[in-house]
Amino acid sequence: MRLPNFNIFEAEVKEDSAAYNPGEHAAQLARRKKQDTERYKAAQERGDNYAIKLYELRLKLDDIDMEKMKVRAAIQKLKQQFKKI
Repeated sequence: MRLPNFNIFEAEVKEDSAAYNPGEHAAQLARRKKQDTERYKAAQERGDNYAIKLYELRLKLDDIDMEKMKVRAAIQKLKQQFKKI
């Protein structure tokens, strides 16, 4: 069974972008985490040790990206508060 190609950086955004939308970014991250979780479970069912470890690491990256998104949203809110945008 072949997995479809996917981009691990689909949720990357420019940090200083005025068009940054935290809600859209959070939705992308949620979809990516759900997809990675499904693939992790499928790898467990297949007993594919490489894929299991890969998706464990990708899930950790998903958590890091979620934290990064929260910080970016806080930065944007601060810029709006001080009218720096």
